[in-house]
Amino acid sequence: MDFQVSARKWRPQKFSELVGQEHIVRTLSNSIELNRISHAFLFSGTRGVGKTTTARILARVLNCENGPTIDPCGTCSLCKEITAGNCIDVQEIDGASNNGVAEVRDLIDNVQYATSSARYKVYIIDEVHMLSKSAFNALLKTLEEPPPKVIFIFATTELIKIPETILSRCQCFEFKPLSNAQITKQLELICGQEEIQIDEKGLVEISKIGAGSMRDAQSLLDQVIAYSGKKVDTNSVEAVLGIVGGTTLELFADKLIKREPFELITLVQEVANQGKNLSLFCRSVMEYLRNLLMVKISRNPEILLNAHTCNLEVLKKQAEGFHADELQQMFTILSRAEVEMKRTTLGQMVFEMAILRLTETRPFKKIDDLIEKINQMEGEVQHTQPAKSAPQSDSGASPSNNQAIAAPENGSFDSSIWAKIRQEVSRKRPPFEHYLDKCQVLTLNEKEIHIMFSDNFTLEMVETQENVQFIKDIIRSVTGHEVQVILKVGEARPTPVTPLSEQKKKTINDEDQTRQKTESEIIQDALDIFGGTVVK
Repeated sequence: MDFQVSARKWRPQKFSELVGQEHIVRTLSNSIELNRISHAFLFSGTRGVGKTTTARILARVLNCENGPTIDPCGTCSLCKEITAGNCIDVQEIDGASNNGVAEVRDLIDNVQYATSSARYKVYIIDEVHMLSKSAFNALLKTLEEPPPKVIFIFATTELIKIPETILSRCQCFEFKPLSNAQITKQLELICGQEEIQIDEKGLVEISKIGAGSMRDAQSLLDQVIAYSGKKVDTNSVEAVLGIVGGTTLELFADKLIKREPFELITLVQEVANQGKNLSLFCRSVMEYLRNLLMVKISRNPEILLNAHTCNLEVLKKQAEGFHADELQQMFTILSRAEVEMKRTTLGQMVFEMAILRLTETRPFKKIDDLIEKINQMEGEVQHTQPAKSAPQSDSGASPSNNQAIAAPENGSFDSSIWAKIRQEVSRKRPPFEHYLDKCQVLTLNEKEIHIMFSDNFTLEMVETQENVQFIKDIIRSVTGHEVQVILKVGEARPTPVTPLSEQKKKTINDEDQTRQKTESEIIQDALDIFGGTVVK
C-alpha cells in the first residue's frame, strides 16, 4: 500500500475523534439530536485546526444510512463514499480556483436537482473568502432560501474577508488553535500506533513548532521520522527542525544577566552558522524569558512551566539576576523583532539589534515618584538661594500678586514661604492656582494669613469649607504651623514702578517659578537625574 502522510492517515472520522473544539462538537451534536439543522454553516480559524475535517464528518453524520446520527457507522456505502470523496451528493469545492460568477451559477443550477442517494445534498466550499464579490452576490439568494435538503458548509482562514451579508445567513463557528498539550497527546498516540520510539521532550518541541496546528505538527513528525527512522531522540528533532537546545538558552540567559553584548552577538552568530532558524531561536528566547518571569512571580512555578523542556533549578537561580520589569521589556522587544524578521531579508541583523537593546533595559520608575523627587530637589535649590527683598514704594504699597508676599508690619515668615505654598498648591490642585492669581496676601505669620481678592465671585469660590481647609493643610505642610485663614474683598494695592529691564527679568523669573512643567520636560528631568532610556 502506498504511504499516506500522518495528516491524512489519522484524520478523524467521528466527532468523538476530533481533538479540541469541544464547544463546536457539542453544538453540532445537539443540533443533530434535536433535529434543528441549519442550512448554512461557516467554519473559520487558522490552518490545520479541523475545519474541513469537521465539515466532512458533518456530511457523514447527516447522510449515514443509520442516521442522522452523531456516531456514523463508517461501514455503509454512503459513509465509505463520503470518506473516499466519491459521493455525488457531497461536493467539496476549492474556493480559490472556482471563485468566479460562472462557477457559482453552475453550482446554483445543480442545487435545484434532488439528491441521487443521500439524505442531504452537501456543498463544502473551502477557502470561501477567495470568492469574488460578484460570486458572493450571486450566492446570496440561494443561500437565504435554499431548496429542501441542501446544506452549505463554508470554511475560511480569513473571516474578515467574508461579507456581512453572507455571515448573517450562516451559523458561524470559530475553531480555536490547539494547545501544545492536545497536539502532544495526539502525536504520542500516532507514534504508539506506528511503533515510533520518541521521548516526550521531542514531541513537545514538535508541538510548539506546530503553533496550534495539528496538521503542521503531523507534517513535522513525518519529517523527523524520515530523518531518524523508528528511533527518534531530542537531538534529531532539534537538528531537523532547526531548534536551539535548552543548554544554549541557559547560556544566553547567563550572558544577558551579565550584560555582555559582544558575547551575546557571538552566540547568535554561532547559532546561525549551525544552520538554526533564528526566528525559532527568537521565539525560544521569548519563551525562556516568560519562564523566568513565571519563576519570579509565582510561589509554585512548576504548575506554570513544562517540566520536560526546562530546568526549574536553573531558572530559579537565573531569575534572581533580573527584575520583573526588565523581563517584560525584553519580551516586548523580542516580540517586535520576530514580526520584523518575517518582513525582511535581513532577519539576522534585526535579531542582533534587538539583542543589543536587551542589554540596555532597566527597571521602570514610577512617574509619580520621579515627579516628587524632582520637586524636592527644586525646593532644595530654591531654599539655598538668598531671598530677595520685595521693593517698596514710598506709600508702603504691597508688591504685586505674583510675588512672594508677606505683610510688612505683621509678617514673621521668610518672603519665599508664599512661593512655596503656591508651588505646593500647584502640585496638588493645579486648577486652584488660578484663584491665587487673583489675590494679594496682606498678612502671613505663624498665627494667621489674610488674603484679599479683587472680586466677590472669586471670594465665593474660595471661601467654601473644603477650600479653606485645603489652604490650611497646605500652609501646615509648608510651615509646620496651624494658621487661621481670613479672606476678604478689596481693591488691589498699587505695585511699585520698576525699570523696564527689571520688569522683563522679573517676568521671566516668575514664569519659570510658577508655570507647570510639560510632560516632556518632567521626563527629561527624570532622565537627567536617574539616567535610562524612554521606552515608547
